[in-house]
Amino acid sequence: MYEVKALDQFNVTNFAGDVFKLADTNTPDAVLVRSSVVDDQLISNRLLLVARSGIGTNTINIEACTQNGTAVFNTPGANANAVKELVIQNLFRCVRPLRSAIEMMNDLRADAGEDLQSIAEAQRKDYVGGELYGKTLGILGLGTIGQRLADACYHMGMQIIGYNRSFKNLRHVQQLATIEEVLELADFVVVLLPLTDQTNGLLTTKHFKLMKSTAFLLNFGRGEIVDNSAVVSALDHNEFAGYTSDFPKKELQNHPKITLLPHLGGNTTEALTHSANLILQNLLDFLEYGTVRNSVNFPRVDLPFISPHRFTLFFEARDNMWADVADILNEKNLPVKGMMGNTTNDGYGYTILNTDLSTMKKTQIIQLLTELREVPGMLRVRLLKNPRLANWGVQE
Repeated sequence: MYEVKALDQFNVTNFAGDVFKLADTNTPDAVLVRSSVVDDQLISNRLLLVARSGIGTNTINIEACTQNGTAVFNTPGANANAVKELVIQNLFRCVRPLRSAIEMMNDLRADAGEDLQSIAEAQRKDYVGGELYGKTLGILGLGTIGQRLADACYHMGMQIIGYNRSFKNLRHVQQLATIEEVLELADFVVVLLPLTDQTNGLLTTKHFKLMKSTAFLLNFGRGEIVDNSAVVSALDHNEFAGYTSDFPKKELQNHPKITLLPHLGGNTTEALTHSANLILQNLLDFLEYGTVRNSVNFPRVDLPFISPHRFTLFFEARDNMWADVADILNEKNLPVKGMMGNTTNDGYGYTILNTDLSTMKKTQIIQLLTELREVPGMLRVRLLKNPRLANWGVQE
């Protein structure tokens, strides 16, 4: 049975079965995480998988995991609706002074015989707001969240412009060639980009000078994408109207034009449940079958398990890699009953190979595994037994 270390709260009752169990160990087979930092010390030779419930993987050392042959899973899109609704809620907060109006009402008092509504209505002139209808929304990052936000805001009467690294065929979005063009034209700019080497510190002083003085910037991508000191300076000089961030930092606190949220993006009952269930199912399928669906470092591979056994191979792709593997398989007369593999853009490959080792002795299988693991560039070799077939044993 596999041992899984949960760094955050997970209910695995409906998933674990006899495949895995939660264990407080420093050498787990897999790690379950929401937003906690995955300590590099957990990346041992035994670690097969880090499963992140959510999309961001900046708390995980992806490079170290990859070199260790450890897959890193996430759940892109699982919290898309929750983030979309939170962004819309904050768009309304940008144009309507709801918080101050509610606070005023909580403090307002009516004497005996006075009508509270009449007294309140006399204060309305201090709480005149604006409308989103007809305004231009600029979206930086047109993934699942960005697309859902674009559709929802279009149907509220907003004009939608956006930027994405690669062009997407989206019905309601006018895609522009540069981020700078979006900043110049938008009344509201929503950051939904992932954190990468290219986006870290992306938005800074020169970008804020391009924005309308009446525009608002909302960051629901990652905090590090925006230069916080540049934000404060730009707001102090009235270069744009306000900043909302779901990634609180001390240097942003207590500024009259900054709204900070405690990382609420996917923090709804529905999103948390859906994301957790999805990552637990993907973890279970990987441990049992070697299946990869949503991974940031392994390519997607999903092959029906119709044989008694299968190998999974993760490797650095190179010329003659498969010639070397094929030589070993042919020498052992290993039957291949199905195979599927893909290669990532970074040059790593993952292959599932269905086979039948029932006629081989354990010593022969150990020798086979040793030879496969010694192939240059090979990072991880697993042998899996089909849990649905009763007669998968090998000879002594």
